[in-house]
Amino acid sequence: MSDSSSGRTRRKFTPEFKAEAVQMVRDSGGKIAQVARELNIYDSTLGNWVRRADEEEAGAPTAEERAEIRELKRELERVRRERDILGKAVAYFSASDPRNG
Repeated sequence: MSDSSSGRTRRKFTPEFKAEAVQMVRDSGGKIAQVARELNIYDSTLGNWVRRADEEEAGAPTAEERAEIRELKRELERVRRERDILGKAVAYFSASDPRNG
């Protein structure tokens, strides 16, 4: 795969390589730039791997989980609006029902 903006070929890294790189950062006291140079990868790439590993270990939701949470919140809001509308309709029709009167 080629990065069209820079003309460089995008490299793929195995999960094992990423885990080892993250561990190297942790063993070095958090020196991302130094480890990135040693592994010949971009600082930002390694920084992203470290951040993701930290989030996973902290139990932070993944990107997929965050997307699902957003969708569920939207659905909950829609269901609440429907409930409120139905409640108002019941109150309206109950008040105008001659049998209740």
